[in-house]
Amino acid sequence: MTAPALYGIAARDVTTGDLLTCDSVFDLADLPALLEDYRIRYEDRDDVLIDLDTTPTGH
Repeated sequence: MTAPALYGIAARDVTTGDLLTCDSVFDLADLPALLEDYRIRYEDRDDVLIDLDTTPTGH
């Protein structure tokens, strides 16, 4: 069983650190589709860092 959490993903400009896009989901099962969307959206951008974050929401 997966612990309750908020799963976040953000795209940042590597040079400036500026946030380009961010999204989050509560269901871990939704994360792969979100990752695939970001992969497609930024696959031709060498200047973008995709960052993942997991924040527990309970015990």
